[in-house]
Order: sequence, then C-alpha cells, then structure tokens
Amino acid sequence: YCNTVPTAGGGTHEAGLRAAITKGLRAYAEIAGFGKKVAHVTPDDVMFGAGALVSCFIKNPEFQGQTKDRLSNTEATRMVENAVRDPFDHWLASSPKDASKLLEWAIERADERVKRRKARDVRRKTATKKLRLPGKLADCSRKGSKDTEIFIVEGDSAGGSAKQARSRETQAILPLKGKILNVESATISKIQANNEINDLCTALGVGIGKKFELDDLRYERVIIMTDADVDGAHIAALLITFFYRYTPGLINAGRLYMAMPPLYKMVQKNRTEYAIDDAHREELMKTIFNSNAKVDISRFKGLGEMNPAQLKSTTMSHKSRQLARITVDREEITTTESLVETLMGKRADLRFEFIQEHAKFLDKAST
Repeated sequence: YCNTVPTAGGGTHEAGLRAAITKGLRAYAEIAGFGKKVAHVTPDDVMFGAGALVSCFIKNPEFQGQTKDRLSNTEATRMVENAVRDPFDHWLASSPKDASKLLEWAIERADERVKRRKARDVRRKTATKKLRLPGKLADCSRKGSKDTEIFIVEGDSAGGSAKQARSRETQAILPLKGKILNVESATISKIQANNEINDLCTALGVGIGKKFELDDLRYERVIIMTDADVDGAHIAALLITFFYRYTPGLINAGRLYMAMPPLYKMVQKNRTEYAIDDAHREELMKTIFNSNAKVDISRFKGLGEMNPAQLKSTTMSHKSRQLARITVDREEITTTESLVETLMGKRADLRFEFIQEHAKFLDKAST
C-alpha cells in the first residue's frame, strides 16, 4: 500500500523491503561464517514463497502500469529499506538459530536456481545443435532463456522483414510455411508427422502432450505474429489451438502472447499513427486527427508489406509494441473446451449452428 492505495503490482517500496532483507542476510552471513556461499543469493531467492505487507506514506506518490498499481517513487525504496534494515539486523543477531536456518534456506534456493539455469543452457545448446532448419530459424545470441523471445511468423516474406527488425541478442524468428495443421481434427500420428509442428517444437525445445516440460522451453516468451487481417487471425487460431491442446503448460505459465501489428497506416501532414483494426482506426479519426484536414489511410496486406523499421516500431520493439497474453480462465474451462471443439473440431454442423446463432452479434460489433 502507498497512502492506503493498494499496489498489487508492487513497486519501489517493495524493492526497498527486498533490498533490506537481502543486504541484512548477506551482512549477517559474513559474521556467521557463511562467506562466499551467500554471494550468489538474489532478492528473488530470499523472498521466494515469502509474504509481507508493506504500507508507506509519501508526498506526491506516482504510479505506473496500465492499472496504476505499481509505485514508482524512487525515494520509497530508501525509506522502506532504512525502516526495515535495523530491526531486521537486530532480529538476526538475537536469533542466531533462526537466522542460520533462513540463510541455509536462501542458499539452497540460489543453488537450485543456478543448477536449473545451467541445465537450461545445456538443453538450449543441445536443442540448437539438433535443429535442422538451415535458413529457417534465426536464433537469438543470448545464452539462457531470460528476457528472450521467439516470434512465430507466416512465410518467408514476413520472416525476412522480422529478421531485419529484431534485436539479434534476445529475439528469435521462426517462419512457418502457410497454415499449420488443425490439430483439433487430426490424428496424433498425423500431428507427429507434420513438418511445421515438428519444426516449431524443435525450435521451442519442448515435446507435446505428456512430454511437455516447461523448463525445457528455450525462450521466456513465445509470440505469435501474424497478419492483422482475417487470414492472419485464422493462422493465429490454428497455432493457439495447438498450444492449448498439446502444450497447455505454456499458456498456464503465461508464456504465450499475440503480437498486435497494425492493419492501417494513417497520415495527416507530419503526423503518422497506426491502427490495429477498424474500431481503432475510427477511434483515432475522432480523437487524434483534425477533422478539417484530409487523412491518408493505407491498409497493410501483410507483415511483409511493412519495412523493417515500421515492423520494429509498431510490433516488435519493447518500447512501443503491444502484446496480448493468451490466458485460459480456469473457472470457464468447460466453456473454453466447448468453443475449441465447436470452432476447430471435425463437425461442420456445430460450426454452422454457432455462426447462425452469433453472426448477429458480430454484425453489431462491427458497425
């Protein structure tokens, strides 16, 4: 909390608490003879599984994030750290048995984290060696998965632009050939024999079904990047169906995303804006552009039509892009399952009934 305002996203006051606890443990470790064992311990190791309630009061609080639930005042870090550090140091000194247990626990967490990271690096290198995708997968150069991402794109044209627009250190590009197999209406043998699905799984470093292991994933984020039109939406639906059905752990962990490329480029004099769909275009026309001057509007037929600089600034750059995380509401899992079976399954009659029932709502939404 800051000034009694809930800060579910944490922020600088939380950073102060983490710093006080971590620095206090490290200082005590030197006195208690743990020495170098604690050198690789991070705040994440110390605070793993911990619960704390932090409430601070400051003048002119500033919040960030889409929901304004994260405190950003830098002075809050120092204030909380100073308030917590001395009492925590006294507790450590007066409770040596508990302090030692806490230190040992934090060191174990750090050791486990380092082992997992090394194992991921080994798996990543092994998977890269096994890849037989000459000229197809443009991998990133960073070792390990932290802060890395792979963009799944359709075709060589979009793949070529994406490869030029990417950050080579952290962003990988995997172009797929056309629409992938609809796994909802295919047999498991057909799925396992499909080249595009095999290429995708090999690049990600994971198996499917029971063989899927989240720790094997070679990237922190998997991003579906398709054209902003109906064909692109169809390809995205096929990919999401595959991930939902055969690698649900990827979605449950919040690691699957959709890129939001623009459908329209809008120019009025020296001002250029991009709209992701028709509704966004109309909103920009009403709120951004001068109604008394002409607005030149061009429609992108696909990602390949954008030059690398446009693709980077609108869709791939961390500074300016929008991403939509793919999630499944566990309370609505029955409804989700039914929708996937209806829209992607073998029975065309169920799809026809669904379209007849819901087409009127789609018409209203598009007007």
